[in-house]
Amino acid sequence: MDLGAKLSKNAQDIPEKTAIIFKDKKLTFAELNERATRFGNGVRSLGLKPRDRLAVILKNRSEYLEIIYGLAKAGITVVPVNWRFAPEEMRYVIDHSEASAIAVADEFYEKLVPVMNNLHRVDKTRIIYLDEDAPAGMPSYESFLANASSEEIGIESGPGDPFYFGYTSGTTGFPKGAINPHGDWETRMMGLFGLFRLDENDIQLLSMPLFHSNAIASSSGGQYAGQTVVIMERFDPEEALRLMDRHRTTFSSMVPTMFNRIMNLPSQTLEKYDVSSMKCFIQSSAPIPFPTKQWVIENFRNAGLHEFYGGTEVGVVTYLAPEEQLERPGSIGRALPVVEIRLVDEEGCEVPQGEVGQLISRPVGGLDLARAAEYYKDEESTKKYFKDGWFYSGDMARVDEDGFYYLVDRKFDMIISGGENIYPAEIELVLYRHEKILEAAVIGVPDDDWGEAVKAVLVLKDGRDASEDEIIEYCREHLAGYKIPRSVDFVDILPKTDTGKILKKIIRAPYWKAREVKI
Repeated sequence: MDLGAKLSKNAQDIPEKTAIIFKDKKLTFAELNERATRFGNGVRSLGLKPRDRLAVILKNRSEYLEIIYGLAKAGITVVPVNWRFAPEEMRYVIDHSEASAIAVADEFYEKLVPVMNNLHRVDKTRIIYLDEDAPAGMPSYESFLANASSEEIGIESGPGDPFYFGYTSGTTGFPKGAINPHGDWETRMMGLFGLFRLDENDIQLLSMPLFHSNAIASSSGGQYAGQTVVIMERFDPEEALRLMDRHRTTFSSMVPTMFNRIMNLPSQTLEKYDVSSMKCFIQSSAPIPFPTKQWVIENFRNAGLHEFYGGTEVGVVTYLAPEEQLERPGSIGRALPVVEIRLVDEEGCEVPQGEVGQLISRPVGGLDLARAAEYYKDEESTKKYFKDGWFYSGDMARVDEDGFYYLVDRKFDMIISGGENIYPAEIELVLYRHEKILEAAVIGVPDDDWGEAVKAVLVLKDGRDASEDEIIEYCREHLAGYKIPRSVDFVDILPKTDTGKILKKIIRAPYWKAREVKI
């Protein structure tokens, strides 16, 4: 049964159960199903058909889930857009995905204005405005629902049909769109909920942004199972504790930066809230510092810490159970029973146990685990990362004699800061446009809060002077906030190969010298 059909069934079986809590708003499963159905029918009335795409530019709110489920009911693919993107980045994702409609909140509409006339497939009549006082010619969300039918659509998506496009930053300077299919929802949810020891009675605190695959998976999976989801508009550490206390939430999926921010709250703030209802934390997206892990385990005594490694393209690959957390410092766990992992060298040959190789993975026996199989309209990246059924992660790892994996470094240059994937090439493209910059290398450097922070190492043109503040302000005009370098170093020369390629490994080395794990 697909996601849209299961929401309809939940509306029949548990109509009065609370499905969503957002601020002071509550929606039952019956109400959520009706609003999602109306949205799906409304989008169809705009002329969108199954497998068409709709881009969403919103912070977390109840309407975001209505949109996701309504599109699932209509067989239309969701394209979540990172609302922190600069206008040109948003335009690229909308056009590259071939989205033919947009749902946007008032606070991000101004980002669309400069690029609106350059959108290839969307005009004002297909921009759904989520707040009041919609610009002329655009439907407001509530009027859009009111004018749409509440009759069930009856379209079911199969395991291979596209659910959403997960756009991740690209090594060539452009985001890559991983096509994520619906998959076998029943099998997948039963497996993951068994792993994390969850059931339909759990209450989820949704703290991750819904443009992130983690949030889409956890919220959709929870509501598939009939759970209540408490939505945070944007993560705030004290607000997270308040919601845990007020709604007696039982689980949440977070990234290390979120745990760090909770850990660094004043003791008097931490003591204000009763978090004893929490029984499960899911940690992912980046390695969590061991001291932070110890603090979480000590201060959330009823909550097991479940850690997994995976990604937008592959879902969950490895798993470290709560009872293994303190026994295996630095480990990302063992391969799931339904996943096969190899560590390979440059030639694709498996490396011996204990040696470092690139981590590649695939489902066992051709199982359909809703993994991406390609990057949309990006043949070069697809060939690079997807080979003969295997996904080449670019992450370098080793495995011990008990089958536990440990990330060591990244083959490619991606930076993970606060759980966000950042590719230096995007930032370097901007830096090279600065009139004073001759050469640029962007790297990740250690940061206790964010895991990694973006640093620019620059060579200026002869006779030119620039300050760190000047470069950062320049980047602020052209990049999303989380991609802006937090620090800038100026050097006379960057190390290079004989062919002129900048050697980032050598540039990074001094900054990581004191760290055992180079990631």
